[in-house]
Amino acid sequence: MTIMYFKYYLIFFLGIVVPLNSLASQETKVTPKSFFVSWQKANGDQYEIPVENNLKVKILQQRVNRALMQILLKSSLMSRDFETFDPIQITLLTDVDYQIAKVDFTILSNLDEEEKHTYYFSFDTDGNVFKQLYN
Repeated sequence: MTIMYFKYYLIFFLGIVVPLNSLASQETKVTPKSFFVSWQKANGDQYEIPVENNLKVKILQQRVNRALMQILLKSSLMSRDFETFDPIQITLLTDVDYQIAKVDFTILSNLDEEEKHTYYFSFDTDGNVFKQLYN
């Protein structure tokens, strides 16, 4: 009789308690004040880009990373110099209606000198990038 109760208890424990415990361990991480984003270009160049978070809204880290990947890709395409595109830093800001990502990067000029550029992109709290903003 006790073995039967033990079996039911074990089934209950494995069926209810263990899945709840694994759900509790999947915490969502909010974007910290400063962090690094890893990015790799198609030619194999890898970057660890510092990101400064000045957003007034809390956004999940995964959504910010998705937006930053889109922003880096759009920045490298808009710079029209994919080979020498070198991101320096990203700063996240809050505007009245949008979240803004400021991307500082360099490219090589025709004279092999580094030119520093800055692009601004708007994105939402879900990680969707809308458009490039002009300064």
